[in-house]
Order: sequence, then C-alpha cells, then structure tokens
Amino acid sequence: MPQSNDPRHTPAAFQAGRSYSWHDLRRRAEARLGATEILEPIASLAVGAGSLTPNTHELLVHELQVHQLELEMQNDELRQIQEELEISRARYFDLFDLAPMGYLTLDEAGLVEEANLAAATLLGIPRAELVGRPLTRFILPEDQDAYYSCRNRLWSTGERQVGELRLRCDDGQSVWIRLETSLSRDARSAHTIWRATLSDITERKRSERDLLDTLRLRLMGEIAELTFWEWSPNTDEVHFPPEWHGQTGYDPAEAPKRLGEWAALLHPEDGEPILFQLTGFVDAPETPCEIQYRLRRKDGLYRWFVARLKAIQDARGQVERVLLVQQDVTARKQAEDRAIEVAQHDPLTGLPGRALLEHVANHMLASARRAGRQLAVLFFDLDRFKAINDAYGHPVGDRLLRAVAQRLLDTFRAEDLVARLGGDEFVVVLSHIRDADDAARAARNAIVALTPAYAIEGLELPCVASLGISLFPQDGDNIDCLIQRADLAMYHAKQFSPGHYQFVTEALNRKVCDETRLEARLREGLSGNEFRLVYQPVLDTRSGAVTGVEALLRWPQPDRSDVAPQNFLPVAEFSGLIHELGRWVFQEACRQHLAWRNSGLPPIRIAVNVSARQFHHQGFLGQLTAASEAAGIDPGALSLELSGAALMQDKEGSQRLLGELKQLRVGVALDDFGMGCSAIGELEQLPLERLEINRALVQRLGSTDSMPAVLKTIIGFGHALKLDITAVGVEAESDLEFFRAHRCNQVQGFFLGVPMSGERFVGWYREHAARMH
Repeated sequence: MPQSNDPRHTPAAFQAGRSYSWHDLRRRAEARLGATEILEPIASLAVGAGSLTPNTHELLVHELQVHQLELEMQNDELRQIQEELEISRARYFDLFDLAPMGYLTLDEAGLVEEANLAAATLLGIPRAELVGRPLTRFILPEDQDAYYSCRNRLWSTGERQVGELRLRCDDGQSVWIRLETSLSRDARSAHTIWRATLSDITERKRSERDLLDTLRLRLMGEIAELTFWEWSPNTDEVHFPPEWHGQTGYDPAEAPKRLGEWAALLHPEDGEPILFQLTGFVDAPETPCEIQYRLRRKDGLYRWFVARLKAIQDARGQVERVLLVQQDVTARKQAEDRAIEVAQHDPLTGLPGRALLEHVANHMLASARRAGRQLAVLFFDLDRFKAINDAYGHPVGDRLLRAVAQRLLDTFRAEDLVARLGGDEFVVVLSHIRDADDAARAARNAIVALTPAYAIEGLELPCVASLGISLFPQDGDNIDCLIQRADLAMYHAKQFSPGHYQFVTEALNRKVCDETRLEARLREGLSGNEFRLVYQPVLDTRSGAVTGVEALLRWPQPDRSDVAPQNFLPVAEFSGLIHELGRWVFQEACRQHLAWRNSGLPPIRIAVNVSARQFHHQGFLGQLTAASEAAGIDPGALSLELSGAALMQDKEGSQRLLGELKQLRVGVALDDFGMGCSAIGELEQLPLERLEINRALVQRLGSTDSMPAVLKTIIGFGHALKLDITAVGVEAESDLEFFRAHRCNQVQGFFLGVPMSGERFVGWYREHAARMH
C-alpha cells in the first residue's frame, strides 16, 4: 500500500503552517469522497485487464481517491500560507519603509546593507546611494570619535548602545540624530550583522540651545549697558542682536555673517591679534579670556570695545559656540590715551621717554626712507653725573639733568627729536642730514654747549658728555638697532677720551665692509648675468590643474653653491641695486613666458615677488611694461606678490599703483599673510586678486591644535574680501586634503612640485597634464 500519507513525507512548510494531524487530514478527505469518482474508470480498466481482484480494486480506488483529496487540500493550505506570508511580508516592508525613524542594517565592516525610506530622507539622498557605503561617510568629522566609541562598545559587549552625533546631509546641512545599535545573527549566512536606528533630535538640540539662550539673556540682564554676539567655530558664522546694530550703525542686512567679514571691520593693528586670541580660546575654553579691539562703525569712525568670552559646549565638551559679552569703552580708552600721552614724557625733564622716542623716531625713519635721506642718532652719557649725584644728593642731580635737557633743546633744531632714556642717558635723532659730516658737526656743537659748568644751589658743577653716533641707513634700518649701535659707539668714545664723540665701532664697520664687498659682487653678478630664475608650480586645489608658477631668484656661484636670497637681497635693498635686479627679473620672466608659449604650453601666469622699495620706486611700472613689450607679451602674463607692510607704507601711493596695475590686468597678491601686520581693516579697500597664507602657518597645521581654526579663519576672511586663497608650503597629502575641504583655491609646495628651471618645467608640465587626463 502506498505510504504517501505518512506525515514524514509532508512538506515542512505545511507542518509548520498548520497544526492538523495526519488522521485529521485523512478524515477530512474521506468525508469529501462521496462527491467524486474520478479514479473509478482507471481502476475499472485495471480489473478488466485481470491485474486486480475486485476487493483489491475497491480498496485501491478508495485509497487513491483519499490521497488525491489530501494533496488538493495540502495545496490549498500551502497557497493560503503563501498568501498570508506575502501579506505579512508586504506589511513588514510597509512598516520598515514608512517608519518615522531611520533603520539601517550594516555588515561587520560598517557598510550599509539595507536602509529604509526614512533613513534616506533624513540624509536627503536616494536609498540606492546609501546602500553599500560606510556609515562614517555621512558622519561629521568632529563626531567620528563618538561613533567609533559606540561601535567598539557594541562589538565588545554585544549589548545595545546609544549615542548622539551629527550627520552631514546631501545639501551640506547637518542634523543631530540619536543612534541606537544592536547585534543579531543572519540565519541564512550565519554572519553577525548590526542594526541601527536613527532618530532625528535636531529640534531637541535646538530647544537645548534655546534654553541656553534663555540663561544667557538672564545673565545679560544682570549686567548693565552690555550687548552680546555669538561665533560658531564649526561653521565660522556670527550672530548679532539688535543692540549691536545700534552700537555700530550697521543695518541688520549689512551685519557680517562670517568671522572673516567681522574681522574686516577691525582696525588694521587689531585684526590678526584678535583672530589669534579667538582661535586660541577655542583650544582652551576653560581659560578666562578678554579681548580689546577697535571696530569701524558705518560712519567710518572707530570705537573701542572690550569683550569677555564664554564657551558654550556640547554634551561631549566640544566648543559649539562662543558668546562674547561686549562693552563700548571708547570714552575710557580716550581718557587712558590722554594719561598715556602724559606718561610717555619724562616727568623730570618733560622730554619724550623711550616709548614716545621709538614711536616718533619710527615716523622719522619712514619719512627718511621714502625721501631717500640720511638720519643720525646721537647717544649721550654724562661723564661725571654719578659722582655729582652721590656727592650732593638727588635734588642737585635732578636739577642738573633738567639743565642738561634744556641745553640740548636750545642746541638742536625744532625738527630734531630730543629724548631721555633714563638716568643720565639722552638720545637725539637728527633729521634732514646730508652726510656724516653734518652729524659730526651737530655732535661737536652739543659737546661745546654741555661743557660749561652748571650753577646749581651756589655750586659750579662741571659735567661733560660723551656720545656715539649711528647713521641711517648705513648702520641700521630701525630705531632699536640705531640706538644700540650708537650706545656701543658712545662706550668706545668714553673709553678713548671722555667728552668726545665716535661713530660706530670697528666691528660694526667690518660688517659694513662685508656688505660693501657683497654689493660689489652683486654688481658683477648683474653685469655677468649670473642670476637665474626657477619656477615652482601653483595648482588648483580641487582639479589639480596648473594655475601658474612662482618665480624664485637664485644666485649660483662657481663652486656650485648658492648665495641665499636672505643674504643678498637686504644688501640689494639698501644699496639700491634692487631696482636693477628687479628689472632683470621682469625681463627674464617675460622671456620665459614667451619661450613656454613657443614650446606649445598654454599661457601660464608667472608670479614675481616685489619688495616695498621696488614697488614705491618711481620707475617701477615703467620697468614692468618695458619688459612685457620687449618680449611681445601681455603684462597680465605676470602677477606680483607684495607684503602687507609694502602696501601700507604709502597708502595713497599703493592705491594709485594698484589701480594702474589693474588696468594692465596685472594681478596683485598679498604675500605671507598671517605672520605680520597686514592691515586687515584696510585690505578691503585695495584692488587685490589673491591672498597667500604664510608658509610657516601651513607647516604648523599638523603640530598645533589651534592652527586648523586659524587657517580656516584666514580662508574665510579672504573669501569675505572676494580674494582667491593660496596656501604656500603644502608638504603632505593631509595638508592638501585640509585645504581642499575648506575651499582654499590654490596650493603650492614641494609635495606638489619643486622649484625647477624653465626648460625642466616644460617636461614636468606635460607629464602632469598627462596624469590629469
């Protein structure tokens, strides 16, 4: 008898889907038998053939009929189960897709295997672009540590983990999410998979921020006559309240949106120091910080402000915002300035003190430098003053000092500067001298004037002076150097014979001789065509295409060494040879540009470094245009790199020159930005094209915690002024990635291309272009 009714042969899906026994199934099949006889004809044929007995025939028909009905009933059950499974599966996918929160399934490597519609919508991308990518691709860099910490705890403990972090959406915005993760085992592959639930908590975070704002406003209410504004270091955005507009005169639509735009309103002397203080505070928010700055109002006037900084941190202790509680202290600063002006004068003699001496003397030096004049510094020391002061007391000594000061004032001209450093030391700065003889004559007159005895309280007090003389520009280019050398010369005069004067010492003279010999070699080098230009590529940060080159000056020697530019350029500056050297650089750069064009290269702009003295020389523009005309190229094939000090040395002259260069299509870049005073508040008035970040700042990118924020601020500032930004000194892939991520326009460095000769550059360019394609 067939054993097909054995439950061991029943499909597993059927056994699992229904609880009926084999006996129940047979009973139900037999109950249905009375309605069908479909197997009877087949059995009758078998009996007619003589292969079955009538009894066997009857039993066989019965069993076959029962078996057929059992199969039909089983098929009906299986179809019903399949329909129910399809309905259940559709309901599951509907719930999975239409759930209000995001669901992800990830493999062991963290790659997304499944994602529901809510997860894709949260990130603003199609689901197909989400599947197969690592989840870290969408997590903000600053929140990666929180993600990996949650993941490591999950895999080490196997227990459900919860964390909060931000995801970067396709439109560049970010959302806060609550991440819940758990592990499970895939029954089909036996692999461990982990599931993640993403809940949007952006509104909750915004509510927390509003709560902090309420606290801030309560604190502000406790402090009279203060206003506040906020800076978000992560986005560089700034937010100002209505009170700020009242203080500054700017309409809300005119208010800065980024920190760089705000920095552009600062006084030129305040911009860089304030930016460094702000970024430094982000690195050490627990340290109390107060900043002082001058901000230009809409009416063009500057107001003094003091701001105290308060860090607002997120749950992980990271600085999310910086609150600046600001007070207008202009009146107080004006009173302090008046007090400082009084304090800058020596209270005993009424002469300028050291601080005022340096301030005024620097202006005198700048004037002499622009006019090409000499200037002398005389350093006086009273030879017998200490003995007189010890013998007759301080009152007599003080009267003697006042008498000496008066004689000096009577001896020198009104345009000369007479100051007291302290004790019995006086300094006189002589302007408008023709040569060293003028300084010597003034020194002799002073000695003669100071030599007669001083009648004080019935005493006749002899007090002669020894003095040293330093000359500008021969002995130094700044007041500190000139005073130091004049002091040294005075010491030698006193040792030689009190009451006399002496110019700088022999040691200093030897240095001058060395510089004179170097000057002679410079002249020989220029006449012998010994100088060379090498070219370092400048690349577009995103595409890697060559946007130009920087021309760098080299002076090779017969022994195959080079004289370093920092050694010969200062000599070229003060000797005036910088103008002839600059003319040669323009000519050679134009010649090379034409040679590259003739070699089949596209137009490649060449950047040339220009010193302040070159830039403000009356023949500067003529040199540039003559060189381009001689080569038959457009002047716009060149661009210039200038320091902020050069541009600020003569503001009106700089404006005029920059305007003329713009008409010639010659671009101008601000060189080495970030290390010195770059007159931030006034740069927006200059028609610049590009800003170069100082090499030293770029090379500190990986070693200083605050440097990324500093560089981002500089980039933001440059973009606020609509300038292209070039990072100089990029020496690693990580540096390149940083500047690419923060929208720096161009990069330059040995990592990307070393300085090379013009001939070698042709081959390098073609190889680089081939790699790009």
